[in-house]
Amino acid sequence: MIPDYQKLMLPLLQLANDGREHRMGDVLQPLAKQFGVTEDEQAQTVPKGRQTLFYNRVHWAKTYLAQASLLEITRRAHFQITEGVRIPAIADRCSD
Repeated sequence: MIPDYQKLMLPLLQLANDGREHRMGDVLQPLAKQFGVTEDEQAQTVPKGRQTLFYNRVHWAKTYLAQASLLEITRRAHFQITEGVRIPAIADRCSD
């Protein structure tokens, strides 16, 4: 089952926690593996068929994290964690 964007937010932050710039295409496989998304599910497209549903959900997770100033969009399809963001503190708050 493809997770909703809210469930992808913390794992996406954790992937970005190394402080390096990440490409959207490079985070899809690790996230798919973490959530057990099958290849068939990864191939499902949104109703208009222009992008996969999984990419779309990861993209929205990235967008909302950027709006919350937790991620910075560095260029098209690239992002990095915002300087000063501490993932352990975020993880602790999310688990309450």
